[in-house]
Amino acid sequence: MTAFSTWAIVVAAGSGERLGADRPKAFVAFRGGSLVAASLAVLDDHDGIDGIVVAVPEGYETAMSLIADDLAATKIATAVAGGPSRGESVANAVACLPAGVDFVLVHDAARPLLTPSLIDRVLGGLASGADGVVPALAITDSVKRLAADGSVAETLDRSTLRTVQTPQGFVVERLRAAIAAAGDALGAATDCASLVEASGGRVVCVEGDEANIKVTTRADLARAESVAP
Repeated sequence: MTAFSTWAIVVAAGSGERLGADRPKAFVAFRGGSLVAASLAVLDDHDGIDGIVVAVPEGYETAMSLIADDLAATKIATAVAGGPSRGESVANAVACLPAGVDFVLVHDAARPLLTPSLIDRVLGGLASGADGVVPALAITDSVKRLAADGSVAETLDRSTLRTVQTPQGFVVERLRAAIAAAGDALGAATDCASLVEASGGRVVCVEGDEANIKVTTRADLARAESVAP
Protein backbone atom coordinates (compact mmCIF):
# COMPACT_ATOMS: atom_id res chain seq x y z
CA MET A 1 0.00 0.00 0.00
CA THR A 2 1.12 3.56 -0.64
CA ALA A 3 1.15 6.49 1.78
CA PHE A 4 -1.89 7.80 -0.10
CA SER A 5 -4.70 5.50 -1.18
CA THR A 6 -4.76 5.74 -4.97
CA TRP A 7 -7.20 4.09 -7.36
CA ALA A 8 -7.42 4.17 -11.13
CA ILE A 9 -10.41 4.47 -13.43
CA VAL A 10 -10.04 3.11 -16.94
CA VAL A 11 -12.55 4.61 -19.37
CA ALA A 12 -13.39 1.85 -21.84
CA ALA A 13 -17.00 2.63 -22.75
CA GLY A 14 -16.52 4.26 -26.16
CA SER A 15 -18.13 2.77 -29.26
CA GLY A 16 -15.05 3.15 -31.46
CA GLU A 17 -17.17 4.03 -34.48
CA ARG A 18 -14.27 5.73 -36.26
CA LEU A 19 -12.16 2.59 -35.81
CA GLY A 20 -14.64 0.64 -37.92
CA ALA A 21 -14.52 -2.42 -35.66
CA ASP A 22 -17.22 -4.98 -34.93
CA ARG A 23 -16.95 -4.32 -31.19
CA PRO A 24 -16.37 -1.40 -28.81
CA LYS A 25 -12.95 0.16 -29.23
CA ALA A 26 -11.49 -0.97 -25.91
CA PHE A 27 -12.11 -4.61 -26.82
CA VAL A 28 -10.37 -4.47 -30.21
CA ALA A 29 -7.40 -6.83 -30.55
CA PHE A 30 -4.01 -5.38 -29.63
CA ARG A 31 -0.73 -7.27 -29.21
CA GLY A 32 -2.33 -10.60 -28.46
CA GLY A 33 -4.89 -9.12 -26.08
CA SER A 34 -7.04 -6.00 -26.33
CA LEU A 35 -6.58 -2.25 -26.05
CA VAL A 36 -8.05 -2.16 -22.55
CA ALA A 37 -5.97 -5.14 -21.38
CA ALA A 38 -2.74 -3.33 -22.27
CA SER A 39 -3.41 -0.44 -19.88
CA LEU A 40 -4.91 -2.64 -17.19
CA ALA A 41 -1.81 -4.81 -17.06
CA VAL A 42 0.41 -1.79 -16.37
CA LEU A 43 -1.92 -0.29 -13.76
CA ASP A 44 -2.45 -3.62 -11.99
CA ASP A 45 1.32 -4.13 -11.75
CA HIS A 46 2.10 -0.62 -10.46
CA ASP A 47 2.89 -0.40 -6.75
CA GLY A 48 1.26 3.04 -6.50
CA ILE A 49 -2.19 1.80 -7.57
CA ASP A 50 -4.37 0.13 -4.95
CA GLY A 51 -7.51 -0.63 -6.95
CA ILE A 52 -9.09 -0.20 -10.39
CA VAL A 53 -12.60 0.51 -11.67
CA VAL A 54 -13.33 0.03 -15.38
CA ALA A 55 -16.16 1.82 -17.19
CA VAL A 56 -17.37 -0.41 -20.04
CA PRO A 57 -20.25 -0.37 -22.53
CA GLU A 58 -23.46 -1.73 -21.02
CA GLY A 59 -23.48 -5.49 -21.46
CA TYR A 60 -19.69 -5.84 -21.51
CA GLU A 61 -19.24 -6.31 -17.76
CA THR A 62 -18.77 -10.08 -18.12
CA ALA A 63 -16.32 -9.64 -21.00
CA MET A 64 -14.30 -7.34 -18.76
CA SER A 65 -14.28 -9.94 -16.00
CA LEU A 66 -12.88 -12.49 -18.45
CA ILE A 67 -10.12 -10.07 -19.46
CA ALA A 68 -9.26 -9.53 -15.79
CA ASP A 69 -9.07 -13.29 -15.31
CA ASP A 70 -6.79 -13.68 -18.35
CA LEU A 71 -4.49 -11.00 -16.92
CA ALA A 72 -4.57 -12.61 -13.46
CA ALA A 73 -5.23 -9.05 -12.29
CA THR A 74 -5.64 -8.60 -8.55
CA LYS A 75 -6.68 -4.94 -8.32
CA ILE A 76 -9.71 -4.70 -10.63
CA ALA A 77 -12.59 -4.17 -8.20
CA THR A 78 -15.50 -3.78 -10.60
CA ALA A 79 -16.63 -3.09 -14.15
CA VAL A 80 -19.39 -0.49 -14.27
CA ALA A 81 -21.60 0.39 -17.22
CA GLY A 82 -20.57 3.69 -18.75
CA GLY A 83 -22.87 6.49 -19.77
CA PRO A 84 -23.69 8.16 -23.11
CA SER A 85 -20.62 10.43 -22.82
CA ARG A 86 -17.11 10.18 -21.49
CA GLY A 87 -17.90 12.50 -18.60
CA GLU A 88 -20.91 10.45 -17.55
CA SER A 89 -18.86 7.23 -17.77
CA VAL A 90 -16.25 8.75 -15.45
CA ALA A 91 -18.99 9.89 -13.07
CA ASN A 92 -20.39 6.34 -12.91
CA ALA A 93 -16.93 4.97 -12.13
CA VAL A 94 -16.17 7.62 -9.50
CA ALA A 95 -19.37 6.62 -7.73
CA CYS A 96 -17.90 3.11 -7.33
CA LEU A 97 -14.73 4.25 -5.55
CA PRO A 98 -14.62 3.09 -1.93
CA ALA A 99 -14.45 5.45 1.02
CA GLY A 100 -10.99 6.57 2.07
CA VAL A 101 -9.46 6.92 -1.42
CA ASP A 102 -7.23 10.01 -1.64
CA PHE A 103 -6.23 10.15 -5.32
CA VAL A 104 -7.66 8.79 -8.54
CA LEU A 105 -6.05 8.40 -11.95
CA VAL A 106 -8.40 8.52 -14.94
CA HIS A 107 -7.01 6.81 -18.04
CA ASP A 108 -8.47 6.19 -21.48
CA ALA A 109 -8.31 2.60 -22.72
CA ALA A 110 -7.70 4.16 -26.15
CA ARG A 111 -4.13 4.91 -24.99
CA PRO A 112 -2.70 1.37 -24.70
CA LEU A 113 0.99 2.35 -24.45
CA LEU A 114 0.84 3.50 -20.85
CA THR A 115 4.15 3.28 -18.96
CA PRO A 116 5.00 3.05 -15.26
CA SER A 117 7.18 6.16 -15.54
CA LEU A 118 4.24 8.25 -16.79
CA ILE A 119 2.13 7.02 -13.87
CA ASP A 120 5.00 7.98 -11.54
CA ARG A 121 5.09 11.53 -12.88
CA VAL A 122 1.35 12.02 -12.44
CA LEU A 123 1.43 10.60 -8.91
CA GLY A 124 4.38 12.85 -8.10
CA GLY A 125 2.38 15.91 -9.13
CA LEU A 126 -0.50 14.88 -6.89
CA ALA A 127 1.81 14.28 -3.94
CA SER A 128 3.17 17.83 -4.39
CA GLY A 129 -0.27 19.31 -3.59
CA ALA A 130 -2.04 19.90 -6.92
CA ASP A 131 -5.78 19.30 -7.26
CA GLY A 132 -5.22 17.79 -10.67
CA VAL A 133 -2.30 16.67 -12.82
CA VAL A 134 -2.21 16.18 -16.58
CA PRO A 135 0.60 14.81 -18.77
CA ALA A 136 1.27 17.34 -21.52
CA LEU A 137 3.32 17.76 -24.69
CA ALA A 138 4.57 20.95 -26.28
CA ILE A 139 3.09 21.93 -29.65
CA THR A 140 5.65 22.10 -32.45
CA ASP A 141 3.36 23.21 -35.30
CA SER A 142 2.01 26.70 -35.79
CA VAL A 143 -1.58 27.03 -34.54
CA LYS A 144 -4.23 29.26 -36.13
CA ARG A 145 -7.57 30.35 -34.72
CA LEU A 146 -10.21 30.61 -37.44
CA ALA A 147 -13.08 33.03 -37.86
CA ALA A 148 -16.59 31.77 -38.63
CA ASP A 149 -16.00 32.14 -42.38
CA GLY A 150 -12.89 29.94 -42.26
CA SER A 151 -10.36 32.75 -42.56
CA VAL A 152 -7.50 33.05 -40.09
CA ALA A 153 -8.41 35.27 -37.15
CA GLU A 154 -5.05 35.02 -35.41
CA THR A 155 -1.92 32.96 -34.95
CA LEU A 156 -1.66 31.70 -31.39
CA ASP A 157 1.48 31.75 -29.26
CA ARG A 158 2.29 28.04 -29.20
CA SER A 159 4.79 28.47 -26.34
CA THR A 160 1.85 28.71 -23.94
CA LEU A 161 -0.13 25.83 -25.47
CA ARG A 162 0.01 22.11 -24.75
CA THR A 163 -1.73 18.96 -25.89
CA VAL A 164 -2.73 16.73 -22.99
CA GLN A 165 -2.97 13.00 -22.46
CA THR A 166 -4.15 10.50 -19.88
CA PRO A 167 -3.75 9.27 -17.21
CA GLN A 168 -4.92 12.44 -15.50
CA GLY A 169 -4.70 12.42 -11.71
CA PHE A 170 -6.97 14.13 -9.18
CA VAL A 171 -7.66 14.54 -5.52
CA VAL A 172 -10.81 12.40 -5.34
CA GLU A 173 -12.96 14.91 -3.50
CA ARG A 174 -12.01 17.68 -5.95
CA LEU A 175 -13.06 15.49 -8.86
CA ARG A 176 -16.31 14.50 -7.12
CA ALA A 177 -17.14 18.15 -6.48
CA ALA A 178 -16.29 19.10 -10.08
CA ILE A 179 -18.57 16.38 -11.45
CA ALA A 180 -21.40 17.46 -9.14
CA ALA A 181 -21.01 21.10 -10.21
CA ALA A 182 -20.74 20.39 -13.94
CA GLY A 183 -24.43 20.02 -14.71
CA ASP A 184 -25.07 19.82 -18.44
CA ALA A 185 -21.38 20.49 -19.12
CA LEU A 186 -20.53 16.99 -17.91
CA GLY A 187 -21.68 15.43 -21.16
CA ALA A 188 -19.61 17.81 -23.26
CA ALA A 189 -16.37 17.51 -21.29
CA THR A 190 -13.49 16.07 -23.32
CA ASP A 191 -11.38 15.44 -20.23
CA CYS A 192 -11.72 15.51 -16.46
CA ALA A 193 -9.19 18.28 -15.99
CA SER A 194 -11.50 20.79 -17.68
CA LEU A 195 -14.17 20.01 -15.07
CA VAL A 196 -11.77 20.51 -12.17
CA GLU A 197 -10.47 23.74 -13.73
CA ALA A 198 -14.03 25.05 -14.14
CA SER A 199 -14.74 24.38 -10.47
CA GLY A 200 -11.72 26.39 -9.37
CA GLY A 201 -9.24 23.57 -8.88
CA ARG A 202 -5.51 23.97 -9.48
CA VAL A 203 -4.38 21.71 -12.32
CA VAL A 204 -0.69 21.36 -13.21
CA CYS A 205 1.13 19.72 -16.11
CA VAL A 206 3.86 17.10 -16.02
CA GLU A 207 5.88 15.78 -18.92
CA GLY A 208 3.84 13.57 -21.22
CA ASP A 209 5.02 10.70 -23.40
CA GLU A 210 5.27 10.95 -27.20
CA ALA A 211 4.62 7.21 -27.46
CA ASN A 212 1.37 7.48 -25.47
CA ILE A 213 -0.70 7.40 -28.65
CA LYS A 214 -4.49 7.75 -28.66
CA VAL A 215 -6.09 5.14 -30.91
CA THR A 216 -9.01 6.61 -32.85
CA THR A 217 -8.59 5.23 -36.38
CA ARG A 218 -7.16 2.10 -37.99
CA ALA A 219 -4.02 4.09 -38.84
CA ASP A 220 -3.60 4.96 -35.15
CA LEU A 221 -3.98 1.30 -34.21
CA ALA A 222 -1.32 0.26 -36.73
CA ARG A 223 0.99 3.00 -35.44
CA ALA A 224 0.52 1.87 -31.84
CA GLU A 225 1.18 -1.73 -32.83
CA SER A 226 4.45 -0.65 -34.45
CA VAL A 227 5.86 1.05 -31.33
CA ALA A 228 8.51 -1.13 -29.71
CA PRO A 229 7.29 -2.65 -26.43
